[in-house]
Amino acid sequence: MTGDQPSYLQPSAVIGGGTGAVKFSATQTSGSGATADEPAPTTHGQADPSSGGLRSDDDLSSVGHVSPGEAGSAPTGHVGRGEAVLTWAVRGPQCEAVLTWSDTEPDDDASVGPLADAVAGELIRLRSELESNSPPIQVLLVADHRGASVHPLPETAANAAGLTEVRDLFELRRPLPVERDHPARDMAPPLAPRAFRPGYDDDAWLRINNRAFATHPDQGRETPSTLESRMAEPWFDAADFLVLDDLDRPDELSGFCWTKVEIDDTANPGPGSGEIYVIAVDPAHHGEGLGAALVLAGLDHMTERGVTTATLYVDETNTAARSLYNRLGFVVHHRRRVRTTPMEPVTQ
Repeated sequence: MTGDQPSYLQPSAVIGGGTGAVKFSATQTSGSGATADEPAPTTHGQADPSSGGLRSDDDLSSVGHVSPGEAGSAPTGHVGRGEAVLTWAVRGPQCEAVLTWSDTEPDDDASVGPLADAVAGELIRLRSELESNSPPIQVLLVADHRGASVHPLPETAANAAGLTEVRDLFELRRPLPVERDHPARDMAPPLAPRAFRPGYDDDAWLRINNRAFATHPDQGRETPSTLESRMAEPWFDAADFLVLDDLDRPDELSGFCWTKVEIDDTANPGPGSGEIYVIAVDPAHHGEGLGAALVLAGLDHMTERGVTTATLYVDETNTAARSLYNRLGFVVHHRRRVRTTPMEPVTQ
């Protein structure tokens, strides 16, 4: 994808959407296309930022995510001093635009001004094309910030581009394995989860997911095509997608814990990072302790796969879920801020 006016809806490896990347620098602030043949950048922020938020009733009920273009599916560009990369992926009704910047980028408002203006211009063009689509596609700007601090580059760009809504998520981490005598195990009911069966469990998963995430800003609008796009990602393995059959309702699920285990590299294949990608309990089973039990099942599964550190994302405002994760030994690693603008629901 090249040129100063890229089209954001070109076909790509992401099913049902488009991907692309634009590199900005302090000396050349106009957008320029980057290609998939260029090496992946070394940046502040992740190449595959799957973010997540957590809803809770009286126990853990669900965790959702914003999933921009996965590593390998979207082009990237070089990153150096005074440079930033905006990488976007369109999937379903949303476009996640991920902003990464070099670790040496100054963190004062005056220094980031020209670069922020260039990023904002690209976001404005992105919004102009996608929000005028039928149906409209919502643009989200995703940026990772170290600890509790917030870097001014994405904030300045988001403000200039009119992305007024703010949602903060924390990436939490804990070492694996979870101790066999951990107190949380005594409170969790015994479960018998099994692996997801593509083509067989699809409809049941869509039903429970959309019930559990009915009011969630990201996860509650799953369709067969969005599920297909997730399963087409190179990291997908059905064995890592744990589901729990509902014993009272045939062909329904009472909960699931979708974990994501990635390989470090092709030269040294083996488990790399492990993440609780999406997790939910059907609303009909809230209050039964299934949420904590499913978290433990996912952590134990990743341990069996050789993962030594588990991650997940939780909404900053979800104090109930954060309390549960704290009891399970998770600690905050960094903040992920999502900036967007409200859109009117599409009427049928």
